[in-house]
Order: sequence, then C-alpha cells, then structure tokens
Amino acid sequence: MLEIKLDSAKEEIIKREAKTVLVQIPEGLKQHLTKIVDELKTTGAEIFTSMDPCFGACDLPLEKMNALNADLLLHFGHAPIHRPQNVVYIPVYDKVEHEIVDELVKKTAEFLREKKIKKIGLCTHSQFLYLLDEVEKKLKAEGFEVFVGQGTPRIAHRGQILGCNYTVMTSIEPLYEAAVYFGEGVFHPIALAFSIKKPVYFADTSTKKIIDFSKERDRYMRKRFAAIALAKEAQTFGIIISTKTGQRYKQVALQCKELIEEHGKKAYFFTMDLVKEDYLLGINVDCLVNTACTRIVGDDSDNWKKNIVNPLELEIV
Repeated sequence: MLEIKLDSAKEEIIKREAKTVLVQIPEGLKQHLTKIVDELKTTGAEIFTSMDPCFGACDLPLEKMNALNADLLLHFGHAPIHRPQNVVYIPVYDKVEHEIVDELVKKTAEFLREKKIKKIGLCTHSQFLYLLDEVEKKLKAEGFEVFVGQGTPRIAHRGQILGCNYTVMTSIEPLYEAAVYFGEGVFHPIALAFSIKKPVYFADTSTKKIIDFSKERDRYMRKRFAAIALAKEAQTFGIIISTKTGQRYKQVALQCKELIEEHGKKAYFFTMDLVKEDYLLGINVDCLVNTACTRIVGDDSDNWKKNIVNPLELEIV
C-alpha cells in the first residue's frame, strides 16, 4: 500500500504561492495520477504533469518547467540528490504491515545465524526508508551488530542506496561481514552486489524471502568481461552523453575521448536526453561508451545489439 505525502505537496504550493505547478512521477505511480492532480488542484494552482519516463531524482524536467513558466516542480517518489531552486521532493512510501516486518526480520536473523554472520551492513531505498530505524533496532535485538552508513553528500538519508550510488555501503564495508538490503525490487540489491565484495542478502518484503545475490554477481561479471573483450577489437567508439540534469557527465565523456584517441582509435560524441538504442540506429561505430545512468549498462546491456561499456570498463579496454 502506497502512502503519498499529498498534504506536504499542497502545503508547498500554498506556502510558495505557486500558480503554475509541474508534477513529475515515476512510471509506477501513473495509475494514481488523476487522484494526485485532483487533490493538488484544490489549492487553486494550475497543474501540469510531465508524462515522459522518469528514472529518478537525477531526471528532473527543468527545461519543461521553464517552457511552461511553472513556479514549482513537484517530484514524487525519490529522495533529493541535488536541490535546484523551486523543486520540491514529495516522499512516497511503500507501507508494509508490522506483522510482515516482524516475520521477515525473524527469517533474516535465522538465515544469518545459519551463515554464521554476526555483523551486517543494513540499507534500503527511498520508498522503504521509514522502516530503516525499526528494522535496525529489531536486528540488534536479535543479537547482531548492525552498521548503517551515511555515504556521499549526494545521499539524502543514512542507509539509502541509489541506482548509481552505493557509498552508504562501500564507506563502511570493513565493518560488516555481509550486506542486508531490506525492501522490494531486485535492481538495487543486484547493483549493490556489484559494488561491494561482501555477500549481499535481499530481505524481500513482497515475498517474505531471503535471497543471496552473490551468484548473480558472478554471472554478471562474466558478461561484462565478455563485453570488455569485444570492445578491445573496436576501432571506432560512440560516447553517449545524457543531457538530463543529474546524468550529464561531459567531463567524463571528454576523458573517455582522450583515452580512446591516445590509443589511435576514433571517438564520436552522441548527446541525447533519453538514452535509447533506437536513436542510434544506422550509426557506424564498433562500440558504445555510456556516461549516463549506470542502469543502461547494468540493466539493459543484454537488450542492446551494439556492444556497450561504461567508462571504467573502457579504461580496462
């Protein structure tokens, strides 16, 4: 059951005396869109909604906001990673019944004891942050040492992992024997498994099961080494640069180009807002280098016909 903080959204509209408001929501919330808009309209503001795909707090439609001359952007469902003026982040929590939390903590404790693990690093993502303190306290009561990291300034809350930032766990890795991700959805725990060397266990609130992602890490690494080997044969590279607010890494792209050309090969810059392989059809390069969202390589590389690597993999090449 979702809990959407509409009262705080309305308070922001009224406090800022916003007349024109742009709303941005992730794909999973679009079924609630008309209800959200109806509630916000009670403030008297004109409500516009961005219908383009939204991939996180790094993906703010600031150009659309300017085009509509909007006074305020309400971004639903993600915690802030940067704070442009007149942008407000509205929390959306995936509420889990206390009985399920208790049951899953007990199962997690039993699982960890079987593995003879006593020290754990605990994390989750934005929709389950409200559970973090409770789960930490319950696991400590079960006799475990629990560590929760803060991460880089880009991280808004302790224990919060992003699709592109796992510093809450990497910064404290020497302290724990295994990482526990408490929440829902496989993307974050899989990506976490690639970011640390310790075992990663996923306490899934939807299935009430504990999943070991260490094998997933090995399978993924074999695929990435195959992509690196293929990239070694490439003579021409297309470097992808996203123009999205929080995914724009021009300097990284320039460094990639310099590295490629130092080795006597050709490099081309391809800029786009939404990164899709369809937009690159017909482009004659041997390999692509992605400097935008890490999910493009992490999640979708199997679906790309053209070989694609990230900047770190390019260095290995």
